[in-house]
Amino acid sequence: MSFANKRPGGRILPVRRLTPQVDPQKQFEKLATAIGDIYGHKISQLSYEELYRTGYNLVLSKNGALAYDGVKGVIESHLDNCVHKNILGHVSALRTNPTLSTYEAFLWSVRVLWSEHVTAMLVIRDVLMYVDKVYVKDAQLPAVYDMGMNVFRDQVLLASHKRLCVEVTKSVLSQISSERRGEQVNRSVLRGVVDMLVELQDTDRLRTVYETSLDPQLLAESRAYYQSLAKSRLTDHSAAAYVLAAQADLDSEMDRVDAYLVPFTGTALRSVVLEELIDNHASEILAIDDAGLIELLDQRKVEVLGVLYNLYAPLPKALSTLQSRIYQHILKTGQQLAASLAPLESKQEGPQQLPESKPAASQTLTMAAKTTMALRWTQDLLLLYDIYDEFLRKSFGDTADMRQTIYDAFIEVINSNSRAAELLSLFIDDSLKNGLKRKSEQEVEHLLDRSVLMFRFLQNKDAFEHYYKLHLAKRLLLGRSLSDDAEQSLVSKLKVECGSQFTFKLEGMFKDMQLSADLAQRFKDIDRSEPLDFDLNVSVLTPTFWPQMTPSISEEDKREMNTVKPPPGPLCDSIEAFAQFYLQQRSGRRLTWQYNMGNADIKLQFGSRTYELNVSTYQMFILMLFSADDDVSMTAAEIQQQTHIPENVLARQLQSLACGKHRILTKSPMSREVSSTDLFTFNYNFKSAQYRIRLPMVSAKATIETEKEKSESMAAIGLERQYLIEAAIVRIMKARKQMMHEQLVSETINQLSARFLPTPKMVKDTIGRLIDRDYLQRSPDDLRLYKYLA
Repeated sequence: MSFANKRPGGRILPVRRLTPQVDPQKQFEKLATAIGDIYGHKISQLSYEELYRTGYNLVLSKNGALAYDGVKGVIESHLDNCVHKNILGHVSALRTNPTLSTYEAFLWSVRVLWSEHVTAMLVIRDVLMYVDKVYVKDAQLPAVYDMGMNVFRDQVLLASHKRLCVEVTKSVLSQISSERRGEQVNRSVLRGVVDMLVELQDTDRLRTVYETSLDPQLLAESRAYYQSLAKSRLTDHSAAAYVLAAQADLDSEMDRVDAYLVPFTGTALRSVVLEELIDNHASEILAIDDAGLIELLDQRKVEVLGVLYNLYAPLPKALSTLQSRIYQHILKTGQQLAASLAPLESKQEGPQQLPESKPAASQTLTMAAKTTMALRWTQDLLLLYDIYDEFLRKSFGDTADMRQTIYDAFIEVINSNSRAAELLSLFIDDSLKNGLKRKSEQEVEHLLDRSVLMFRFLQNKDAFEHYYKLHLAKRLLLGRSLSDDAEQSLVSKLKVECGSQFTFKLEGMFKDMQLSADLAQRFKDIDRSEPLDFDLNVSVLTPTFWPQMTPSISEEDKREMNTVKPPPGPLCDSIEAFAQFYLQQRSGRRLTWQYNMGNADIKLQFGSRTYELNVSTYQMFILMLFSADDDVSMTAAEIQQQTHIPENVLARQLQSLACGKHRILTKSPMSREVSSTDLFTFNYNFKSAQYRIRLPMVSAKATIETEKEKSESMAAIGLERQYLIEAAIVRIMKARKQMMHEQLVSETINQLSARFLPTPKMVKDTIGRLIDRDYLQRSPDDLRLYKYLA
């Protein structure tokens, strides 16, 4: 090889590519023919590679505009021919005969044209891919596919002389109206037409044709339709039928959206349906005569109420109306329950004593009936709450707003009853003594939970504490509680609800009973020269834990009770022995015997028969006086002289023994009243079909308080409240040093609201007393400013 001709520094140039010399018009005609074949479903006869190279060559030869604009013209011409040939005939038919079938035929023709056009444009886009990539990008024109969509929009839908867009919208709305009336429509056709409107951009290129044409008219027609429907239904539907129909309408609309409409239309359509069917008529629906909300609640239509709530819940105004109606119905029902307690306020009162004659029995029955009414009120209230709790869980979705509505209503119902604290405690007492029989553990727990919930609703929790301590003391001392576990569980629940300070004394009462049981066992285990022929169980109580058990007895009688002593004999000796035993173990303490709260099981022989009697300690002392001599007779004065039982208390005990159903003693003269000269004798002729007999005791059975007892209880509660208010004010002022009047009152009420709700006047009066006692002083510069005095 020779390199003689090579020049220094020379380089080899690339081969120059020569553009083939072709006629652009012929090339375009090839494309135009191919587009016709594509629309004519003859794609299999075409060569994709050849058509692609044709477009490539047109662009390369600077004839991209010819290819782009020419294809656009071919598509326009084809679509125009198709509209005249396949669609305008259907338009004329539906204008002259607008039926379900003509609307469907028209929509079908549009859908078919659209489907064929989309399929063709996908092929044309691929064929002209190089045109898109180079020419369209440089000329900043819509892509070939987008251009085809715009052509369809302009030539088929928006052409002013065809007005097909108007007809399409009208036809779709007509189909929807027919479907709402229950007629069958072709949903696949509607889905295809809606998809077309969604894919086509409007001329402003900001929204779709669907958004500018179909969507607003659909919402407007839907609003008019449901406005008219609501008015007609309100005249002939019950609330239940109305809300069920409304839910069915809403479900069908959402199903329609899922089938062939657009999600954002579903949101707007839901709002229209709820607004027209529910929100605009919320009060009317609930107040339908004899078939409204009240009937749904009274008939416990759980499922229907669930539907109603779900319809009202998204609408703040309607939901507020529903909550108000439910609140008012609970209040009205509560007032009906309270009306049954009217006899409790009767002024006809008598001592709680035992029957001896028909008038007295009638009086006692009245008190027993009142107690039954009191228990029934709480039972009915708990039942009412259970009903609304079921509504809350199954109908209202256990939502916080509905729960608060129900809670607020029950708080109002309970606290509108001045005896609520007493009645709740009385109900718990009865349940723990009698109501737990044949109940499962779950039922007992439910009862306790509901009782604590009612307690939570109470504003004056200190009043409940007062009554609960009295009832608990009687249950513990008389051994009447059915379940120690239930007792402890309830106290634990109260502790969780109000804290350890609230249950401190209650827990102390249980502790005393446990220590007393241990102490009694140790006393029994002592070696004695002469063993006791009876069991002595003594409950040693801490005075600060236990309530005053005889609130209706005068101070003089209370002092006399401290002087009561048993008749001489083994029992008296055993009591003195126990006192010595206890004081040896607890030096520095003093025992005060409270015989009024004791009871005894004794055996008595009447002729050839022996009976076991359960009596009060006082009754036992009385009967022991008659055991020394078979023929002994004693006046009431003599009995009082030997036992030192207060006269009025003794009279009630003697009535139990001589005037009741089981007459262990005979009385002369025979009358209801007991005087000091009445003579009592042991009744050896007593007979009964029962072996074990319980003589009714005044203190053994908890009953509703009389007006006198109620006033005494309120006085005791008021005194305790005074101490609590004083302590709260001193605590606050000690921490703050000085405080304005309004702030001090507000802070005091806030601190005490967990136990009771003091009035501003109560706080103001207490502040005055603290100023008089030099705990506080007013500022000389501002009389509304208080200062703490250390």
